[in-house]
Amino acid sequence: MAVRWRHGTIVLFCLIALFGILALFSLPSELRPGGDRPEVTIQTNYPGASPAEVEDLITRPIEEVLEGVQGVQEMTSSSGNGQSSISLEFAWDVDINQAFVDVLSKLQQADDLPAEASESEVQIVSGDTDSPMLRIHLVPAEGATADLNHYRDLADDVIGPRLRHIEGIGDLSIEGGQAREVEVIVDPRALADRNLAIDDVINTLRSSNRDIRGGPMVVGRREYRVRTVSRANDVKQLEGLILRRDTSGTVYLGDVAEAKIGRATPEMAFLRDGEPAITIGAVRQIGGNVPEISKSIRAALAEIEERFIQQGENVRFIIPYDENDYISQSISFVQSSLIIGAVLAAFVLILFLGSLRTVAVIAITIPTTLISVFIVFALLGRSLNVISLAGLAFASGMIVDNAIVVLENIFTHIQKGKTTVQAAVDATQEVSGAMLASTLTNVAVFMPIVLVEGEAGQLFFDLGIALSASVLFSLFAALTLVPMLSGLFLTQADAQQMLEGKTHIKGNSIEQAIVQVSRYFTQVQSRLEQSLLATVKWSLGKGHRSRRFAVLSVPIALLFVGYQLLPAMDYLPEGNRNLIIWITQPFPGTSIPEAIELYEKPHAFAQAQPEVLGDILVHRPAGSIIGVFLKLEETNARTLSNLEERMRAASGEFPGYRFVGLRRASIFSNPGKEFEVKLIGPDLDYLNQIQGQVAESLEVLDGVQNVRPDFLTGAPELQIVPDRERLAEVSLSALDLGTAVETALGGVRASDFFDGRRDLDVTVKLQDATAETPAQLRQMPLYVGGGGSSQQVQLLDVADMVETTGPNSIGHVDTERAITLTVSLSQEAPLGGLLEQTEETILQPLRATLPSGYRAELAGSANVLSETLRQLGATFLLSLLITYLLLVALYRSLIYPLVIMVTVPIGLTGALLSLRSQISFRVSLCHWI
Repeated sequence: MAVRWRHGTIVLFCLIALFGILALFSLPSELRPGGDRPEVTIQTNYPGASPAEVEDLITRPIEEVLEGVQGVQEMTSSSGNGQSSISLEFAWDVDINQAFVDVLSKLQQADDLPAEASESEVQIVSGDTDSPMLRIHLVPAEGATADLNHYRDLADDVIGPRLRHIEGIGDLSIEGGQAREVEVIVDPRALADRNLAIDDVINTLRSSNRDIRGGPMVVGRREYRVRTVSRANDVKQLEGLILRRDTSGTVYLGDVAEAKIGRATPEMAFLRDGEPAITIGAVRQIGGNVPEISKSIRAALAEIEERFIQQGENVRFIIPYDENDYISQSISFVQSSLIIGAVLAAFVLILFLGSLRTVAVIAITIPTTLISVFIVFALLGRSLNVISLAGLAFASGMIVDNAIVVLENIFTHIQKGKTTVQAAVDATQEVSGAMLASTLTNVAVFMPIVLVEGEAGQLFFDLGIALSASVLFSLFAALTLVPMLSGLFLTQADAQQMLEGKTHIKGNSIEQAIVQVSRYFTQVQSRLEQSLLATVKWSLGKGHRSRRFAVLSVPIALLFVGYQLLPAMDYLPEGNRNLIIWITQPFPGTSIPEAIELYEKPHAFAQAQPEVLGDILVHRPAGSIIGVFLKLEETNARTLSNLEERMRAASGEFPGYRFVGLRRASIFSNPGKEFEVKLIGPDLDYLNQIQGQVAESLEVLDGVQNVRPDFLTGAPELQIVPDRERLAEVSLSALDLGTAVETALGGVRASDFFDGRRDLDVTVKLQDATAETPAQLRQMPLYVGGGGSSQQVQLLDVADMVETTGPNSIGHVDTERAITLTVSLSQEAPLGGLLEQTEETILQPLRATLPSGYRAELAGSANVLSETLRQLGATFLLSLLITYLLLVALYRSLIYPLVIMVTVPIGLTGALLSLRSQISFRVSLCHWI
């Protein structure tokens, strides 16, 4: 029908191509498909608090109310210096938006948190939208001197607001420098003279500098929104707040303090190429189109930079990382694969058929088939990413098969003397059954992949859809488009001159050369067919039973060989991102200036490497990260491995670090070259003792590069122990003492102030508070009021100071205390083998000695790998069963399908040989990602 209804067939495929192109331009592009387990994070800041205080006052109360949230698979938390971070990991089938609402509702019940704690920040983490898709560094223009705080103001007031208006931007992270804040500098002597305390200032700011919602008021047809407005519009208005009014008079905030714009105390450091800088991370919304967002960001930056030049601002923008670069590389890879596939297909057709016209048929069929797959992606709401593009790259070779089979058979029928139209009809009908069986078996293999759950299932879904849709469309095109084009393009002359005995070859010199080469190849093919036919006759000849047994032993032997060749198991490839990270842990208590000084040697090493584009330092109390960026043109597997080895060798020469580890930045959230060991129990000291033993046992395993715990002791602490008797004598309380110390050292966040652009923290600080050493802290003056005059005492008069140590952070798993060991492996190390070795030689003996209430578990990639292998094993068996049943239906026999499926071990052996050359077996995808 398609052959005789040419116009209708042409229109049909033109429409398919048109809708495919429209679907292609409508698909969002991203680095990887969104598919991480649904997760909600809750972050709460409690400035100045130790990890133990954060755990007791912030983390535990929030965890208690969150235990009632439905669908939570695991709740983990980390209590660090001044910050609590809680993560809720949900089951795959949970509606994350409803879970988010449930979390917000439960958090309302945590109403006993300290007043100094910030409001909890709740975020949904899904896919790769929890990490920046693009990073921007603000650095001084050539020859200019950096003004870091001014750059921070530009980022907060100009760049940030402009970028937030870009469609698809979900969030911006701005780090580096010191953000603006409103400082309320209190004179402690003036405060004491008026018989007031620091808490009076803090409480007044909290209660008086705020707007309060009143609710609706309906008057006739009009509804009013009622609210109490008492926030200050100017910094100096804060000084007009009333601290106290009684018979002795009115005390204003301005009588005891000065309000002004200042700078927040830095809690982290960011350096680029050895110089302080500002970094902005752009996080996209779920479903955001990465290329469009990237293009809009770059256009906005160009516009801002031009304005800055006109205003004389000596700042420029550098973009060290952009996901769109990797998406462009993936698209280029698919394009090159299509070109190579088309060239090879054309070469094969020329060898077999000796006709350039057949190339035209394939040249139209391949792109039409691939374009149609984008319609399926659009209907299923998928995106263009490295996984779906990898599926198209794989499919580009498979879709040619059906077209070549039909085309070759049509060519053969034309050689028998039939007209091109009749040959197209007869030849297509002749092979349609075999092609249908082949296509359905391919789909039977790929479609069950979409049933795999978990992170790997989300990744495999796009791969299975791309491959299945491609082969189905290729079958449809082979049965309709190819016969129609063959009847339109092929001629009897092309087919007849390939017959043996034809000495005269028509056409130009190129066509004559093609026919000659094709004839020679046909002769070679005939000899090969005769050899194969002789082998078949031998196996069916005299003594056929023993000969058949000999032939059957070949696939059995190959199956055994394939099993022996089976490489070690890994989870996900890390990819070839242009970033390698040093994960470092300075000794506990390392200050920001000291961390910057320690960074000098790694920085000097990185700058000396020819393939390095630049490096960065991100230092926080929990540790430092040193990122080394490679030039994009140098980013490939070999260069990354060579640089990684040099960086690892140099790591031992960096002083001042308790731990230095190395990790490639992965395109996936769960890098395959590491796993975790969780030790859970009530006593941190005992857990710390166990983790030391487990870490020592892990470090001696072959393939383990380093082991880093998330729990470190030795962070220096100064504990102020009040003398309650002496405090009572001077009319002070322990709360007064603690508030005075907190205000003197870092300040107390009391309120917020809107400066016309954004909210600034209002921080209460003490005037002339210079407590930079323990000795100065002991001598810190405290003012006690009474009778209109103040009395000064020193801190050492009313309290003792004890120097001790504490942990850097305290982790929880499902509300229980836990220590997590992250085990990093070398590129050649088999993840599956090391997991088995860890379980059998380390964890099983350990569990036998653990007291009640303690446990040891494998986690991270370990759990995901075991679950993925279990599901893929079941999927493989399901694919075999579906394939067998389809073949039974097509051949109407229970035996013939078994004959076909016996050939599987032969192909499996070849696949394993090719994987062996790649060192390790990737459960997912392909090594180029």
